[in-house]
Amino acid sequence: MKEPGGRAVPFKEKIARASRENSSRIILALDTNQGPPHGSLRRARKLLDKTLPSLCGVKIGRQTVLNLGTNRTIQITRLVHRTGLPCIVDDKLNDIGPTNNAIADAYFRLGMDALTANPFAGWKGGLQPVFNKAHHEGKGIILLVYMSHPGASEGYGQTVTEGRLKKPQYVLFAEKAVKWKADGAVVGATRPQVVREAKRILGKSVPIYSPGVGAQGGELAAALEAGTDYFIIGRSITESTAPSSKAEMFADLSMNH
Repeated sequence: MKEPGGRAVPFKEKIARASRENSSRIILALDTNQGPPHGSLRRARKLLDKTLPSLCGVKIGRQTVLNLGTNRTIQITRLVHRTGLPCIVDDKLNDIGPTNNAIADAYFRLGMDALTANPFAGWKGGLQPVFNKAHHEGKGIILLVYMSHPGASEGYGQTVTEGRLKKPQYVLFAEKAVKWKADGAVVGATRPQVVREAKRILGKSVPIYSPGVGAQGGELAAALEAGTDYFIIGRSITESTAPSSKAEMFADLSMNH
């Protein structure tokens, strides 16, 4: 997406605009990776047809891209873009700079507007090159600060030493998200207290994206009150018998603040 004059619209602007226009903070986790690719594409199209008016973005997992293949993934991103919504790929990028850049290039060619990355990779020779590339092209990088599953405490919740100070790992990652000018930070809705702590560090400069509502036990209202800006919701919508109504319900709840 470009504005008059050729300026690439930054990812944060794209998703904020979509959120205002659709009155929603909901990002659909479109992980239709069961069965043959043509069936997954058909199911994805049906889900999008029913839910797009209630969303501010669509997240596609790496496993779904691998299952669909490039051509079918491009069909999905084009469909989403026609409604003015951005696409996020959840790859959890975690490698050396050249590899990160090659992976990012491939996703951007598929029509992705942002991707998730793991700060454990570090800055110099790790994530710095892909941050530079993404921001030059108007794309976004969303850092993992604290994932939503129980085992996330083993890494993101551990206490680490920085100089003479001891801090939780997620605090350091939230600080890096600000320092590196990340376009978002993932903090699971399953841990509203962590959302609250992260928000104090991230402020208004780095929006919080929270997965884990519903199927993993997270509560939208609690995370919203704690400071979540956007919610990534999958199974509670995609496995519902009425995905349109579910998406609309979550959208209404997400704007109730």
